[in-house]
Amino acid sequence: MATEAEMNRILSDWQQKVTEWQNAVQAAGTPEAQAAIPAPDVAATAPALWMSVSAQTGNRRETVTRGKGRKRREETVTVPAYEFDQPWALPGIIWFLKHPESLSAAFDEEQQHQVTYYVEALVKALNRVHFANPAIRELCPVMVQNSGVREYELMQKIYNRNQDATTRACAALAMSLMLNNPMVSGVEGSAAMIRGKRIYYLKQALLQGDPSTPFGNSTLGEVAAEQTYRLRYLSEGCIPPRVRLRATDGRSVACPAEGKLNLLLFWTPEEPSGAALAEQVDKLKEKYPDLEVFPIAPFQTPEALQQAVQSVPAMQQSYIDDSKGSAGLAYRVTSIPTSVLISNRSTVLYIGTPGVQLQSALDKALKPQQTQRPRVSIEPAEKEAPVIQPGSQPKPAPPPPAAENDSPPALRDMPEF
Repeated sequence: MATEAEMNRILSDWQQKVTEWQNAVQAAGTPEAQAAIPAPDVAATAPALWMSVSAQTGNRRETVTRGKGRKRREETVTVPAYEFDQPWALPGIIWFLKHPESLSAAFDEEQQHQVTYYVEALVKALNRVHFANPAIRELCPVMVQNSGVREYELMQKIYNRNQDATTRACAALAMSLMLNNPMVSGVEGSAAMIRGKRIYYLKQALLQGDPSTPFGNSTLGEVAAEQTYRLRYLSEGCIPPRVRLRATDGRSVACPAEGKLNLLLFWTPEEPSGAALAEQVDKLKEKYPDLEVFPIAPFQTPEALQQAVQSVPAMQQSYIDDSKGSAGLAYRVTSIPTSVLISNRSTVLYIGTPGVQLQSALDKALKPQQTQRPRVSIEPAEKEAPVIQPGSQPKPAPPPPAAENDSPPALRDMPEF
């Protein structure tokens, strides 16, 4: 049955299951015991919850865009209307978007082809109806995790048109975080403009929202502090943190090296692509003699390190993080491999997954600078020189004056009148 009361009952039952699971995990004595406690199954809740919000209520008119370029035109079409288009259904939509695998569980095998259609319908309902609801702030951190241009535009709409200050703060923080993603920042112009907007939305989040406001699994204040760190130390043009690493022979090394172009490569022997890159360090140094390369592996005990050096050749020229993972934490490494390119002026040129963008940044950094031509100054001539048009013939010079000892010519006879 598609009713608000039924939806709230199902969501209340789900929250009770989550609370019981969290209490059981906290009461468990060891990590192994905690891992053995099963989390609530979304597949058991999804079908009933979907039934409570998905009934078709009729039809509505919608404007759609057809074609591209000169053939692009807008048309008004008739589309189905559902219960989730109603304002009361927003908590149900939030639950499904928080558990993206749950929507597939709501359909049987023969109906799986409909999942994509209903995902699009839910997102359209957010843009059309639910953006003004203060409760939509719960979706802001979810949209950050799955950020794209469409999600970014939804956050803009919430920020500009929602009347609740706390909700606008969450949307502003979400936009600042989304602009860390190149897929999103590409629509906002130059690097300077993107950085300016990241800072602006971050400030708006702190001005309009309470730092203790929940934001995902953390709070608005804690997430804003993390974004501040990234903007200060890990953004393009910023000076990154300097860390100390241990070489396999026991030496302590400061990283990055001052006055040099540095490439930091965070990798592990267990991850294939990063390990393959670490094995190419010698070739990379040969190709780029001015490049200082730091392959950085996670902490290992002396015994494990000695065994890894013998079995993994790339470990021989790698540097080891400390037991606290200080280097990985300082550079906020969340996935492996991660590369960081730092200029000879100690500023970040690139940070992210090794690939085409890293290669472009590396080529640009090593491109020889054009030598500036010397300035040419034209001194004014002492005497004005005659101007000769191209293609013209200069007049012959006049004959030199007669010498002083030459006699003047004879006078002609006066004519008679």
